[in-house]
Amino acid sequence: MTASDHPQNISGSAIDALMDAAVDAIIIIDSQAHIKRFNLAAEQMFGYREQEVRGHNVKLLMPEPHHSLHDGYIQRYGETGKAAIIGQGREVIGLRKDGEEFPMMLSVGEIEQSDDELYVGIIRDLSDMHAAQEKVRQLEEQLLHADRLVILGELTAGIAHEINQPLTAIAAYADAGRKIIDRNATPPRKEMDFICERMGEQSRRAAEVVQRLRKLVRSGTVSKSKHDINQIIRNTLLLFEYEIKRTNIELTFYPLESLQLLYVDEIQIQQILVNLVKNSLDAISEAGLTGGRIEIRIRESGPVVEISVIDNGPGVSVADQDKLFDSFFTTKPKGVGLGLSICKSISAAHGGNLRYRQSDISGSTFTLSLPLEFIG
Repeated sequence: MTASDHPQNISGSAIDALMDAAVDAIIIIDSQAHIKRFNLAAEQMFGYREQEVRGHNVKLLMPEPHHSLHDGYIQRYGETGKAAIIGQGREVIGLRKDGEEFPMMLSVGEIEQSDDELYVGIIRDLSDMHAAQEKVRQLEEQLLHADRLVILGELTAGIAHEINQPLTAIAAYADAGRKIIDRNATPPRKEMDFICERMGEQSRRAAEVVQRLRKLVRSGTVSKSKHDINQIIRNTLLLFEYEIKRTNIELTFYPLESLQLLYVDEIQIQQILVNLVKNSLDAISEAGLTGGRIEIRIRESGPVVEISVIDNGPGVSVADQDKLFDSFFTTKPKGVGLGLSICKSISAAHGGNLRYRQSDISGSTFTLSLPLEFIG
């Protein structure tokens, strides 16, 4: 072994240069958690000068509850040798001098010495990364909202018809009631009660339509709760009543009434279903097929529930099937190619999946799977 093969001690000045050149914060503490070194990056990150913190407990840089618990972590490791964080990175919360809390990635290592054990912490500020992730989340929500508005725009004729029907009925009942009053000084109570009851029913029907639309067009954060998937599907299909009558396409829903409630965002699941049903309607109509048929079926399959939208349209060519869920890929003349991509993302966010296969009735089958148990 030559002299160059022997490990050499690194001088204090070299360590100083290394500490100051590091872009990550580096903090060295002793076995009592007192700060021994605090590099320039740490000064910039936490807002303290090294002279201010040297000799102080490192918990100065931590908010509660870690501030109060940190000494116990160090003591426990010294007594048992079981590390909670040493040797592995973990995302934790730091505390700046001005009181601001921020997310950071902390990696801790042990420096063995004969006189005293030292611990080195390497810290990276995650504030910018978290801000970028939040910006992406907001953009995704805006995209989801825009997609819903596009779909509703395509269904405006049916929506207008659905609202116009109860309003027309209310006007007709009001006219009938006025005529009865004109003919009779004392209108028959039974007939007037009937008319008032029907007017109330129709007004509530119109209000329900408006309420459904308000839910679909709202823009907000994901809000998961327990829902009856059968009822979500029924509410979604109400949007297509006019379209079904206009195109003379048969739409059949086979509910699974014994199914447990699912933990989902109701509006996002409706968005998937609206996309899938609208795609089936468009495919059948654009192909000029007669006897168009769409089926929606639910079944339990192990730990998931599967909702299938099946049509007897022309289907998807083999060449296009692998690209169906790609962003900006579309088979529609005026499509933008985001609907199915968004649906795929929503299903994944629910811990589920969305897949395609050729239908048993010679068209398309899109199957949305959702977990039966809670997914955070």
